[in-house]
Amino acid sequence: MIGINAVLWVMSNMLVAYIALALLVFTIAYPILFDPGATTAGKLILRFAGSLIGVIGLVFISVFVDPRIGAQWFQFPGDVLWWRPALRFAAYAYVAYSITSLVVLLWLRKFRPKKLHTAPNESTIPVVVRRPKK
Repeated sequence: MIGINAVLWVMSNMLVAYIALALLVFTIAYPILFDPGATTAGKLILRFAGSLIGVIGLVFISVFVDPRIGAQWFQFPGDVLWWRPALRFAAYAYVAYSITSLVVLLWLRKFRPKKLHTAPNESTIPVVVRRPKK
């Protein structure tokens, strides 16, 4: 069990570094490529990415800059509860997947918009007007 936990611990640390980089790319590229103020969702997405940079920044510092547990980023501390490496890896992997999806969507939306699927609207589907019951 220690072998798989050591691998998951180091992979989680590498995911933290990747998340920090992807968040920086997204937060810098989004206002350059689009106007976040144009929609409420744009403002909220940018605000969320910025707040997540703060959280991941703190995690990044605790892993790579000032680790208090005495282990380096590539070492597994043996005194960790058995379930923590798997939970840690799953959480970081989901954040990495989410921010990667946002970065890819940002790129596709700007440079390959025809590859995106959009919701149907009145011009793409026939709408039958219903008469209300009396």
